[in-house]
Amino acid sequence: MNGAMSPKAMVSGLGFFAAMAAFLVMLNLGFHQTVLLIPIACAWAVALIGLRPMVEKEHHAALYFAFGIMALMIFFVHETYEMKGKVRTFPLIIGYSGIVLSALDIASVTETVMGRFVTRVLGAMLDPKEIKQRRVTRELVVFAVMSLGVLSIWLFGFLIASPIFVFLWVLIGGGKSLKMSLYVGIATLVFIVGLFEMVLKYELFRGVVTIWIMETIFE
Repeated sequence: MNGAMSPKAMVSGLGFFAAMAAFLVMLNLGFHQTVLLIPIACAWAVALIGLRPMVEKEHHAALYFAFGIMALMIFFVHETYEMKGKVRTFPLIIGYSGIVLSALDIASVTETVMGRFVTRVLGAMLDPKEIKQRRVTRELVVFAVMSLGVLSIWLFGFLIASPIFVFLWVLIGGGKSLKMSLYVGIATLVFIVGLFEMVLKYELFRGVVTIWIMETIFE
């Protein structure tokens, strides 16, 4: 498999972008939240169909599992928006983090430039060729580690937990050098601060432990 897009993958790609365009239009028109699940579900389905030809058959189980986790996270985010106020902050962190990490896991099993980039940067933990366990076990291990990452974000916030988590992931799970791991961790912090705090002017969640420490110090 050389990673070239098949006609089915190209049609699925067009279908995905069409579904997402429909979602944005419906969102701007004020459609009910439940109705918005229709284009999202269509985009999810065509993405799965389109990516199958780019994944070796022995890795299809991993692909399906990752897509299943993503579907669960999308539904979780949908239901979380029914909550009010700050009570939904942490569940939304879990949901959106799960969607992003599932997308990385999906990319890692594809024979594409993006897939090779993800496994090269994040290392062996996301590389199905380097995991000597059963495919479903591999997914459960990855999901468990990701869950710990989300918990660390809740405890210590994005600015502290994210670069440390990425650093440890690349160093331990990816088997990269200490120097390379530090570079990736620092780049993660710079990206998060630059995009959210500086460009978007959005104050990221600081973490319950960090907030408690800061309140204790400055009281």
